[in-house]
This record gives sequence, structure tokens and C-alpha cells, in this order.
Amino acid sequence: MQPAELHKEAGNALFSHEDYEGAIREYTKAIVQDASNPAYFTNRALCRLRLHKYEEALADCQKALELTSDNMKAHFYKAQALLALDRPNEALRSSKLAYELSLMQKSPSASSIAQTVLNAKKRRWEVMEQRRVEKEGQLLFEMKDILHAHYETKIKQAGEDPDATEQEKIETREFLEYEYSEKVSQLEHTFERSDEKYRKREVPDYLIDPISFNVFYDPVVSKSGQSFERSVILEHLKNHKFDPFTREYLTERDLRPNLSLKAACEQFLDENGWAVDY
Repeated sequence: MQPAELHKEAGNALFSHEDYEGAIREYTKAIVQDASNPAYFTNRALCRLRLHKYEEALADCQKALELTSDNMKAHFYKAQALLALDRPNEALRSSKLAYELSLMQKSPSASSIAQTVLNAKKRRWEVMEQRRVEKEGQLLFEMKDILHAHYETKIKQAGEDPDATEQEKIETREFLEYEYSEKVSQLEHTFERSDEKYRKREVPDYLIDPISFNVFYDPVVSKSGQSFERSVILEHLKNHKFDPFTREYLTERDLRPNLSLKAACEQFLDENGWAVDY
């Protein structure tokens, strides 16, 4: 056995005992001996993920992908590191690539990778929602400022009106205060209604196709009980005659329309139009 492989085996043994720092040292020695083997980098990346050293894990994944661009583990670990670094858009791209590779390779990691895809999608929506709330909050603040400036101008003009009596000035001021208060209330109410409209910004997992990760439009169910988007599973079956999750033999004839799931999706989309672009 080559020296690099001996270090890899030693690293694997340490990893199995959760000695991740020790495993990293052994994988690093393997890399020094042979920097052309992507497995040494992905193994070290996994250790670094376990130790929450996400930037270092990401660097290892990048190196592994330079060596083999279709490295499923490298894409998967990269997605996890990116998600931990709060870079959900990049994490989503990497996790989708990992998922496609896992299906091609019939990897048992497919379901774990699928969950990472969903987690990346959810975090992406959370970031988008946070930005929306911040923008609307800033807009509300600016519009209140405009209303207040307009109110102050009208109050000043009313107080300087040479033709108005003191009583008329008092009455005008009271009216302007009431008008200003009403407009602020209406503005706040409008923003509250807008916020309520967008409050629910997450699609339930059971409404999402496990291959494309989009909301179901025409779901079908396989003989194993797993639902898929019809067009997506048919595309999969063109090249792979098996269920992507159970690995059981599967053909188009084994698929049945999932009418109850379709009805649930239609109802959800009717009530949450934003989810069409999820």
C-alpha cells in the first residue's frame, strides 16, 4: 500500500472514533504524499465540517472539484459549507449538482442531499423575506417623513395666515393634526396588510417534488408510495428504469395520478401566489 493510502486509512480510523483533528493531520499527510487524489481532500473537508471550520472545508471541496468536476461528495460538502456560511444561493446550486450526481451514481446519500437542497431553498427565502421586510420598513419610514414634512408646512402656513382669526387658526391646526394622524394610521394599516399577505413564505415539504425541488403541478405516485412531478420522473425514466429513492424497477406504467396532492397544491398556490416561483 502506498504511503498516502496508509495515511488515509489512519485518518479513517481516527474519524470513526470522532477524532477529527487527528484525522485531519493524517489526511493532510496523505495530500503531501499525493495531491492528485480528490478523496483525501473530501475526507478532510468532512472533518472540517464536523469541526465547523467551514471556510477550510470549502477550500478542500474546491480543490477536489478542480481534480474531478463530477465529484458528488465535493459538491455535497461544498453545499453544506456554503449553507453554514449563509450563502444559500451558492449552496442551492452545489446541492442540486450533488443531487443529480447522486441519482446517476445510485448513491444512498440522495435523500440527505435532497434535504440539503430544501434547506438551501428555505434559507434563500428567509434571506429574501428579510430583505423585503427591511425595504418595506425603510419605505414606511420615508413615507412617514414625507407626511410629517407636509404636515409641518401646512401648520406653518396656517399659523401665518393674516386673514385668519386666532380661533380659526386653532381649528385649522386641530383639523390638520387629525388629518395627519389619519393618514399615518392608513399608511401603517396598508403596510400591515401587505405584510400579512406575504407572512407565510415557506412551501411545505410535502408539496415539493423531490427531484426538481419545485412545487408540484402534476404529481404522480409510484408503486412505492413516493410522489414525483410527472414530467420530471418521466425524464428520469428515459435513462434510468428505477425509482430514484427505493432503486426498485419502475416504468411509466407504474405511475398513477396523485389527485389529492394535486388538489392540495392548487389550493396552496391559490392562497400563496408567490410560491409559483419557489
